[in-house]
Amino acid sequence: MKYCNSCNVQVSGNRKNCPLCQGILSPGEYQDEAFPKIPFVYRENSILIKIMILISVIIACVSVAVNIMLPKGGAWSMFVLGGLVSLWISIITAINKRNNILKNILYQVVVISVIVIIWDFFTGWKGWSITYVIPFVCFFSMIAMAVISRFYEFYAEDCILYIIIGGMFGLVQIVFVFTGKLTVLYPSLICIVASIVSLSKMLIFNKKIFLEEIKRRLHM
Repeated sequence: MKYCNSCNVQVSGNRKNCPLCQGILSPGEYQDEAFPKIPFVYRENSILIKIMILISVIIACVSVAVNIMLPKGGAWSMFVLGGLVSLWISIITAINKRNNILKNILYQVVVISVIVIIWDFFTGWKGWSITYVIPFVCFFSMIAMAVISRFYEFYAEDCILYIIIGGMFGLVQIVFVFTGKLTVLYPSLICIVASIVSLSKMLIFNKKIFLEEIKRRLHM
């Protein structure tokens, strides 16, 4: 049993640092680890992930080889490689945030938004990313969070922050509307209306929790 001089607590297991203050533990008699070992998700699904990686490598290599043999079609293999990278970024994000569904959805919104803007930029910027993809991604993410929070019967305190952030993401479309960067308005307008409705619902039915969460986050 090791001992932390700062916290005045005994710590079992073979740890070098105190789990409370991260200070160096004084040496003592070794005991079995008190905390259970949590299996690593990549080890749990190692075969599936390895197969997916192998398939991705095969697709990438075949695409580049065919593109080199048939150069007149342009550098289309770069789009294949970019698509694979984008797919794996989304998969890794989903795996890392798998324990919190609502947080996972928000991370996917951010990842997909960044990816499509990058794609739009490197393909000549047609504005399709901010006109169509991002508004609909934000819109469906708000619907998904509302349905999931109801289906899993989450408490309002557990999901209100994610719903607020999702609604704020949707309101970003107001900037694109007033800057005239959009070629079509209705996707952004749908997203903005959904965001206002979502935030209004929170403010009307969960006003106390809503305001407390805002104050806590803004340190008011």
